Amino acid sequence: MTGPIVGEGKLIGTVHFARTSGTPAFNTQDLLQLSAICAYIFAKLANLRSSEQLSLLNPEMGLTQRETEIACLVAQGLTNAEIAEQLWISQNTVKQTLKRMFRKFYVSKMAEMVAKLRVC
Repeated sequence: MTGPIVGEGKLIGTVHFARTSGTPAFNTQDLLQLSAICAYIFAKLANLRSSEQLSLLNPEMGLTQRETEIACLVAQGLTNAEIAEQLWISQNTVKQTLKRMFRKFYVSKMAEMVAKLRVC
């Protein structure tokens, strides 16, 4: 039995369960456990990736953790809608956060902000 590990809409790995000789066939409970393990692995990988990206930022820039997360996603080319979906926040929250960040860096465009940050 194989379970997918999906990240950013792409298959990034799999988890395989195998039965040993003489054991009963996989059942619904086994399938639920495999699903839970795949979700757990995905969450841990996403957390690690986020930590690596966040460590690239200069802490002296005065960004909050949420601003830093949004900056990394902007630098990856995600739209406001995609950022909102990925971070489980509203598009309005993304827009307001970006406005605050623009004021902090004295810029008016995303490209200018990304260039100043040079991150992710």
